[in-house]
Amino acid sequence: MLRGLVTGGFLVLAAIVLWSSFFFGPDTSTGNLLINLGTEMIGIVLTVAVVEWFFERRRLQNHGRQLAFDALHALEHAVWVWQGGPREMDTDEVRGVLNAVGQDDPLPDFTESLLLNLGTRSRRLLNNDPAAVAAVAGFMDSLEHLSRLSSLRDGKTPMPSQKLADILDAATTSLAKALGKPTERHLASLIRFRDPSVESQERRHFGGRGGFVPREAVPRRPA
Repeated sequence: MLRGLVTGGFLVLAAIVLWSSFFFGPDTSTGNLLINLGTEMIGIVLTVAVVEWFFERRRLQNHGRQLAFDALHALEHAVWVWQGGPREMDTDEVRGVLNAVGQDDPLPDFTESLLLNLGTRSRRLLNNDPAAVAAVAGFMDSLEHLSRLSSLRDGKTPMPSQKLADILDAATTSLAKALGKPTERHLASLIRFRDPSVESQERRHFGGRGGFVPREAVPRRPA
């Protein structure tokens, strides 16, 4: 906004200088000087405006790529907590892990909260920083996929595990295209350490054993 006002102000000033030159006459030395001055001012303002536009576009692209990498790291962490696999996975391995998700894979409350927060942050990013998101091709599509996770607890029945995997896989594919990462799917049979059991999810999320007590195991207080 400020840049636009400054640019507009200098253009108005240049127009006034050019307009003033006609009072003295274009053929006079003063009129000729004002014409040259006004023309030079317009050229400088337009050059600075174009250069500034390129710098702003580059800044938005860098900011958008950083946001995209942050979203990819958050997605990879959520998939690792839920399904296991190597701690550091590339996008092809993430897609391979998600392809192996079974219909009966458990989704405890803490993992569901992790995915829910991922969807909520994605929705907020779409609303709060649309210019940076739009500066990276494909980033908006991935955030739209992830934002569907924000409705995990809206329905009366839990979202099926395979549907969750499809949402995460579509988001991973879009992020991989946006960031120049591998888009093919790794063979799930070649991925080590995959274990979606509740105990393993607890260990990966909380960093220990026995720290999570399922709601069914919490003793109720006597009435």
